Amino acid sequence: MITETERKKLRLLFQGYYAEDVLDILEEKKITNRNGKPHNLQYIRLVFQGVRNNSDIEVAIWQLAKNRTDEIEKRELEKQQILKKTI
Repeated sequence: MITETERKKLRLLFQGYYAEDVLDILEEKKITNRNGKPHNLQYIRLVFQGVRNNSDIEVAIWQLAKNRTDEIEKRELEKQQILKKTI
């Protein structure tokens, strides 16, 4: 389960946009609900908020967090490289 402290940090990282990306990760991994249908956005949000417990969705949330931090680090490196070239 995602703790309140983790949730606050993830909210800052995600800036409110995460559920559709989590759904994409779940679809990519072919993870469905018990009826064989894709999870819905509302259920993903409930897991994020700690109302529901689903380890597959939690793993997808952490995967998204890793992807986002990797993107941020890549952008920062690109900025630094550009600034080095201009000096």
